[in-house]
Amino acid sequence: MPDMNKEDLQKLILEAISRINNGISKTLTARKSSEIPPQDTRHLTDTRTRVSTLLEYSLSYELNHLLVERGTHHSVSNVLWNVFPDLVLRDSAFDNVMGLEVKALHTAAEEKSANLSTPLSLIRKGKDFIVILAWGWCRSQEGVIDITYPHIHDVGMFDAWLIAKMRDSTWLINSNGRVKGIDISTPVINSDMHSVKAEEGNLGKLMRIHMSDETSEHMPSFEEMLQEAEAYTEFKNRILMLGLNETIKDISEKAQCVLSIPEDIQSPPEIATVIGSADRLLGKIHYVTGTKRSNVSWETVIESLDDNDVIIQLGNKLDWKVIKKTEDWFIVSFGKKPDIELEKIHQAILVG
Repeated sequence: MPDMNKEDLQKLILEAISRINNGISKTLTARKSSEIPPQDTRHLTDTRTRVSTLLEYSLSYELNHLLVERGTHHSVSNVLWNVFPDLVLRDSAFDNVMGLEVKALHTAAEEKSANLSTPLSLIRKGKDFIVILAWGWCRSQEGVIDITYPHIHDVGMFDAWLIAKMRDSTWLINSNGRVKGIDISTPVINSDMHSVKAEEGNLGKLMRIHMSDETSEHMPSFEEMLQEAEAYTEFKNRILMLGLNETIKDISEKAQCVLSIPEDIQSPPEIATVIGSADRLLGKIHYVTGTKRSNVSWETVIESLDDNDVIIQLGNKLDWKVIKKTEDWFIVSFGKKPDIELEKIHQAILVG
């Protein structure tokens, strides 16, 4: 295999991830399920950063093994300075033939804020790619030992130049009455009538990048951008749905309930929709999400409701509300970080 293209590398990445999930992740980054890590926000952020770094290294490690096994005469190098990209695919002459910018997103994070801030001029079209790993904590019985480890649930690989082009053009189109521009090194925005400042870090958040409907069809590479945008939007929707599903699994497990998830919901719905239900000793838990609830009664949203039922409403950023009924429906409790608030949610379910 003297040459390698995106499709070849994508297949190897999928195989490498399978090896990570079934091997190194269950040892290198595993813990006994009875070992509870620190739950405060600072430690939670530190843990996610550390896991992301280890998953990135694990990917490079397993990719190298596969490249050697396949006799490709290629290798993967970790870039040791903090610049784009994270990994470099090298040929037999050790030349840089492809770059991989690896972003690991925790499905339970309320704000999946990985960022692509690299200027377009530093990205090679068709040679540099973003690899997004969506991971979550997973329990596994290994013999007689119950472990919890970071499991990669999904992966997306996208042309970094097309994504960055999308990022820049949409940002410029959505000016909101402000003066915007992209300098040779950084995007700038007006701070007052007479001066500009560097953009403050919101540009390039991966889950916010999209292609504006106002993008001109005469823009160079428009069709390629459009095709990549469609694949990228589908991937983002899968990640958002994965975060919701993993959250309701965690809540149901904490409440010791049997969860049922409909298979036909592939992306976060806009109107209030039941995305799962769990049986309790008394009544059910109905998990509902939707960015637009409208002024409708819960009886309109949920086909069959009993006074002992509990509604847990989840937003796209996993903010939550536990809702129960006395004479009318009321909010028992609410929060923004369900992965570290499971006990709080469980106690709210038990109220009344």
